[in-house]
Amino acid sequence: MTLAEHALRGAVLTAGSPCRLAVGLPWYRSMPLSAVLGIDLTIDGEVVPDLHLRLESGSVPVVGLDRLTDLTWFLQDRAELEWRAPAPSGAAADVVLRMRLQLPNLVGPGGAAVQVLQEARGTVRVEVAP
Repeated sequence: MTLAEHALRGAVLTAGSPCRLAVGLPWYRSMPLSAVLGIDLTIDGEVVPDLHLRLESGSVPVVGLDRLTDLTWFLQDRAELEWRAPAPSGAAADVVLRMRLQLPNLVGPGGAAVQVLQEARGTVRVEVAP
């Protein structure tokens, strides 16, 4: 299994209000949430707007993860993405998940922090929330 495939391993999309998709970190080690510079989600060819990440303290917009310097995304944890856009209507959905990560403690040529873009693609089962 590749690092990107790990992100959608066993993923199930829960259709409801909000919709939810549990994803893993597509890297080989844990990292601070502030190192997650961006998360984009496409479902059945449609870009999902206004993504949030569910944490113990509540739901935070993914655009604000870079401010969460004191929280860690552990490799073994699945984090729930949430959104309020319409849910897929079928029993399965084609998903493209992209995460832009800034790698802690790695510096590239010229002193810039190293960033990677990980992309995972897959078909996930859709369940309706109870």
